[in-house]
Amino acid sequence: MITDDKQTNEHLRSYINYYTGLKNPRYAVLVKGEWGVGKTHLIKNILKDDQKFYVSLFGLTTIQEVHSAVFVKMYPNRSRLKKILNWFGSSSMKANDVTLALGPLVGNIANALIKEKVDNSKTIVFDDLERCSINLEDLFGAINKYVEHHGCKVIVIAHDDKLNDELTDKKEKIFGQVIKVTPDIEGAFNQFISKSKAPIAFEAIKDIIYKSFLASECKSLRILDYMINDCARLLSCIPDKLYNNKRLLSE
Repeated sequence: MITDDKQTNEHLRSYINYYTGLKNPRYAVLVKGEWGVGKTHLIKNILKDDQKFYVSLFGLTTIQEVHSAVFVKMYPNRSRLKKILNWFGSSSMKANDVTLALGPLVGNIANALIKEKVDNSKTIVFDDLERCSINLEDLFGAINKYVEHHGCKVIVIAHDDKLNDELTDKKEKIFGQVIKVTPDIEGAFNQFISKSKAPIAFEAIKDIIYKSFLASECKSLRILDYMINDCARLLSCIPDKLYNNKRLLSE
């Protein structure tokens, strides 16, 4: 019988709640795990929107883009940048025309502000580390600045294979805690079945499907979700009267 294991990854929830309650931890937390095990989903469930600034590193190529992405999350209303620039009292700055694509002088000031104007009231969550093309040593330096200089709480979500051996020393200086995510296959399986278009049909064969997935030794919840959707599509083609024919469905 398949049940939902509510204790899976409870260590992650417990530590994140502890970490985010610290005033100035001066270290970041690395949440690692294999592709598709549900790292992002877990963190988003643990930290609600009003508790975090979520920043995906996917596709970013420069440190300036990282700082800009963080700034936009912290200050989503562009008028804040206009107000910040106005604090300098320069009549040469036309606040109403300010954008992130400014001229050289004002642009340099804006870039500096983007790096230094930081809201540390919420936890910064950096996701998709392995999908970022920025040199990791440079990226870790930027992350460390948020932690050390700005007093931010920072969580980084990554596939640990991306963090190669030569960066181990640098990693250990930044991340005070490394937590590995274990996929909650049972809980995810039941959830995917419930939201499928053929939950009744699944009752007769869900144990067979579950055991088959475990036998594959695959840990990806994404692949499990795809598999359930494919099975639901096939089951939708079967007449309702055959749902109780377990032998037929299992074949």
